[in-house]
Amino acid sequence: MKKVLFKETQQFRQWWYILLIFAATVPVMIMSIYTLYMQTVKGVQIGESPAPNAVLIVVFFAMCIAIWVIFSLKLEVWIDQDGIHYRFFPVIFKNRLISKAEIQRYEIRKYSPILDYGGWGIRYGLGRKWGKAYNVCGNIGLQLYLTNGKKVLFGTQRSQAIMYAMDEMMKSKK
Repeated sequence: MKKVLFKETQQFRQWWYILLIFAATVPVMIMSIYTLYMQTVKGVQIGESPAPNAVLIVVFFAMCIAIWVIFSLKLEVWIDQDGIHYRFFPVIFKNRLISKAEIQRYEIRKYSPILDYGGWGIRYGLGRKWGKAYNVCGNIGLQLYLTNGKKVLFGTQRSQAIMYAMDEMMKSKK
């Protein structure tokens, strides 16, 4: 087993993000349940052309699944002697590797998630200036410049630790 030099797991847990998700999904869920109840139990039609019960049930469960997926999103980044491993569960199930040989140079940099990448998650830089980003929160990241000319940024809350691990990984023999 390889020695892990650095490991960080991040999830979307900002208060404004949670509020936004619930504000977008809970009213739809409540309206689906209310309409289903009124149409099946009370026999009262809601609206001029009510949605079929099957559609209301599908909408309710779709919102439940959406909430689960959003709160399951987890960015995992770890560094060992081979390179940088990452995954963004449940979007990227399998661990991916950027090998040490693929990294031309790297740096810690401050960035604007909105202006540089258009937000958080798995993002492509606006105008392709900064390449691809994997970020969850904050505005500090490890910017990689790869030998194939591509750029990848990993957002981090532990910039000193990830930089130390990168230095150790890059100077290791393997």
